[in-house]
Amino acid sequence: MDNKIFLVTALVMLSAFAGAGMQNAFAFSPADADNAIKIVSLSTDKDVYHSNEEMEIVLSLYSPGNVSNVLVEVSGVKNRGGKDLISSSRKATLTPGENEMTFIKKLPSCSPCAGIGVGTYFINVSVAYGDEVVNATHSIAITPNPNQITHVNIVVEEAKRLIESEDITLLDVRTEAEYHTAHIEGATLIPVSELSNRTEELNKSKKIVVYCRSGHRSVTASGILIEQGFDRVYNVLGGINAWEESGYAVVSTATSTPEQPGFEAVLAIAGLLTVAYLIKRRKVSFK
Repeated sequence: MDNKIFLVTALVMLSAFAGAGMQNAFAFSPADADNAIKIVSLSTDKDVYHSNEEMEIVLSLYSPGNVSNVLVEVSGVKNRGGKDLISSSRKATLTPGENEMTFIKKLPSCSPCAGIGVGTYFINVSVAYGDEVVNATHSIAITPNPNQITHVNIVVEEAKRLIESEDITLLDVRTEAEYHTAHIEGATLIPVSELSNRTEELNKSKKIVVYCRSGHRSVTASGILIEQGFDRVYNVLGGINAWEESGYAVVSTATSTPEQPGFEAVLAIAGLLTVAYLIKRRKVSFK
């Protein structure tokens, strides 16, 4: 009987600590980040271009130490035939801390001739060293006329970089109920149905990153902002759905019900009841 009691007690202890143990085993450690090359920022001298303009692409890399033979490749502005009209690569030696690299490229003098239409285009960067590769994407817009203002569509990875590295306005244009259920931390809520009458609440000097559930209402909202004189507007492709699918955190302000016990807690309680039952049987058997 002693062996049975010992075995059940061990199972209880394992179940109680399994959750915490597994989380620690697979948790991301800041030390891991410090030992890897990271893309800190990827930007261009502006975000809206037209034909024959020169583009300055600026890449900032963090390196934990001196690293040589780092291959940096830049590509993008893919035309209708699938060809990257911007393409460059170089080998670099990185020093500890942040390292800045600049690439100067010129857009074709005739966009239609080169197979480029009006809209958003992506600049992709790949940094390879040893067996490791890190990537980043930056969006630009191309317009037919100089000084034409339009919004830029960005992927969630770039939205996250902007939120973490710049003083921007993050605008949620969903309904109040959707916002309270889950939203990106720091977001300001103005439903798209109210936006036309509430743009004075927004700072025109800041970049405005707009998102909704899947990216449709935010396009409408971006158009409203452009019409009302905002010139740095960024629409998040895929909305909060894509954000969550990428594993990025959201917060909730909805009233929550009391949390139900998890599997580990239920298992631990069951184990304790089993131990108590066995001890009781043992006492009865001695009478």
